[in-house]
Amino acid sequence: MNGRVIQIFCMVVGMVLASSCGDECPVEQPYSVRVSVKDKNYLNISQFPQLSPVDENLPFRTYTGTLYYALYDASTGALIRESAVISTEGEEKEYTLAFPGIPDGDYKLAVWGNLTTDYPTGILHQDGKEHTDIYVTSRVLHFSPDYQTEELTLERTKGKLLLLCSNFPAEITRIEQNVSHVYQSTDAGLNYAGSTQVDKNVPFTNVLETVLAPSSVDGHSKLALTFYATDTRASESPYLKLPEMEVDMRRNEITAVSIDYNTSEGIWEIKMFIRGEWLTIHRLDIY
Repeated sequence: MNGRVIQIFCMVVGMVLASSCGDECPVEQPYSVRVSVKDKNYLNISQFPQLSPVDENLPFRTYTGTLYYALYDASTGALIRESAVISTEGEEKEYTLAFPGIPDGDYKLAVWGNLTTDYPTGILHQDGKEHTDIYVTSRVLHFSPDYQTEELTLERTKGKLLLLCSNFPAEITRIEQNVSHVYQSTDAGLNYAGSTQVDKNVPFTNVLETVLAPSSVDGHSKLALTFYATDTRASESPYLKLPEMEVDMRRNEITAVSIDYNTSEGIWEIKMFIRGEWLTIHRLDIY
């Protein structure tokens, strides 16, 4: 008899506790966001037949191979949660980020694409290096029972410098390219800061592409080009050293310079693509 009473008592207590928790303990809401890529092609890529536009209907991982996010308290700026730099996989055109265990409230989310573990978050160029084609997005999120999954779109942080070399003498084997006055860093809201230089010393090619942050000083960067007839030390005498040029690097746009050796006249013709057309900026007979 006593055992039966105890059993009934335990059942009643359990029902009361369950009812109490149901009234006072809200069910966790599985908050999430969907991330897609906005800048798949450069804005002016159609003006450069030397480059092939990418298919804009490919999986998410085609455009950004890694993702990293940081979630902050919108009021205090305190970091609430961050991810590792994760590899993107699968065939989906969007990537879903979920935030289990995050209570209701206002948060600021920062998302980065194509980061590596070699550089601090926000650094676009360091130690003269080009780094990767970094993407960012950010949004203030209001997590509540009425929250609907939001979509964020990643935007490219850099532009591309396109160097086109035509009719060069066969003995030229290396290119040394130095670009100064480009931004060094940005936050996830595309607020740029700092100024740095990016250096490249590579085997000669007719088409050289470099991803660069926007120009940091009055909208102008400085481009220095030197060509060598040897693939050994860059300190050896150059075959051709061009005058320093001003170039304007812009986010998600291609800036192009063309160098053509006119063999009949022995002249180096240097052109720059400005406002939709090729303009001659130098005609040189130097070596």
